[in-house]
Amino acid sequence: MPSAAAAIPIRLRSSLCFRAVSGAARLSPFEYATLAIKPRKPRHRAGKLLGAGIRTLGRSVLNQLPGGDRLQRSADYWTQVGLDWADTLGELRGAAMKLGQLASQYGDLLPPQLTEQLRKLQRSVTPMPFALISPILDAQWTPAQRAAFASIEPEAIAAASIGQVHRARLVDGRAVVVKLRYPGVREAVDSDLVHLRRLIGLSKVLPLDRPAMDSLMAEVRARLMEETDYAAELAHLQHLRARASLPGVLYPEPLPDLCTDGILVTTETSGLTLEQARQLPQATRDALGTQMFRWIAHQIFTAHAVHADPHPGNFAFREDGQFVVYDFGCVKRVPEAVIAESRTLLHAADQQRWTALHRSLAALGGLSSKARYDELEPMYAEFTELALTPLCRGERYDFSDSAYIDDLRAAGRRHLKHSFKFKPVTELLFVLRALSGLYWNLRALGARVPIKAVLAEYDIVLRDR
Repeated sequence: MPSAAAAIPIRLRSSLCFRAVSGAARLSPFEYATLAIKPRKPRHRAGKLLGAGIRTLGRSVLNQLPGGDRLQRSADYWTQVGLDWADTLGELRGAAMKLGQLASQYGDLLPPQLTEQLRKLQRSVTPMPFALISPILDAQWTPAQRAAFASIEPEAIAAASIGQVHRARLVDGRAVVVKLRYPGVREAVDSDLVHLRRLIGLSKVLPLDRPAMDSLMAEVRARLMEETDYAAELAHLQHLRARASLPGVLYPEPLPDLCTDGILVTTETSGLTLEQARQLPQATRDALGTQMFRWIAHQIFTAHAVHADPHPGNFAFREDGQFVVYDFGCVKRVPEAVIAESRTLLHAADQQRWTALHRSLAALGGLSSKARYDELEPMYAEFTELALTPLCRGERYDFSDSAYIDDLRAAGRRHLKHSFKFKPVTELLFVLRALSGLYWNLRALGARVPIKAVLAEYDIVLRDR
């Protein structure tokens, strides 16, 4: 991938870099905004997304032609769409890339060929050189805030679609990390969403009517605007530290006096990566997995606020069974009424009361006007059997068993004709993202978790299977 500097016209780049390195003068807001990872004009971003949309439409038309192996052609279609989207969104970064990352985490809902390609967006991206980062910090911090730092490491330890992270040390000796937002990211959200909505419609990946799509995109926009506001992220971190504090769950400590709307400073809290944690003894992995499951149950049923960015890089693991949580840009506050109705739905499913389940799903806004109970009852029964029985059979559920998600996907294909009868429950969209990510993280960890016992701690009592 080209470097950040390569995206800037050479004369302007030379001038800005000289001034950044030499400290000749403070950059103006316009000039430091020009140094964003991909300083695309709105018209250019729109053109890139429009081009992807036109190509998707063309592939969709070809995919509908009669003849040939239908399943193979569908697989090829989603592979090509995924490749194109990953390349386009990865180049644009910002909100566009973030949406691609979000989609990639729904590997249990979207076509696997599509999510396989979009997972490329989850990899760490090329960071900006520190010569370009330093003036961005100067533009955000006051001289007194900048003077609090004894040093900032020039090499970023992480870089993503919205910003990057550097280790630093304060003058009082504390080790901290500095997370900064790329300029221009927040301003591009609305334009990116407009064009990505068209892209989703052309691909037909989500069979939603206009009101449902409006509701879905409004929820996505709200979360993206929060993710690009580091003052909101600071508030999320403080809320979870206060309301979702559990033994074994470690949160970095924020330093509010050094934070701005585009910079977040926290203490450095480290651990093993998920890949490294997979080498820990089974008992340790079981303890880590159990505590991660308890943590998300506590967030949903007690804190009513869910850390909804389950990228594996947002967690670190320790050999004593504790784990660290990072990145609080996407935290969904869930209304108590929605949590209460979700409890009702889960109990109805467990007790095989399908009419009650249907009513709860309707109360949550998850059914279209075309949804008829008599048509959906067999599907409710099958999905409940596949989703709950494995989790409730025996003392612990072994997340290394791949049959669970495979069976659910197969059932989804069998009931595909009913997909248009459901609508996304917008208040739970990012909760489901967190649960999906939890499943894949625990599967990678190979953890064995006492699902029923943990849920019982939160008054969710499920029958023995």
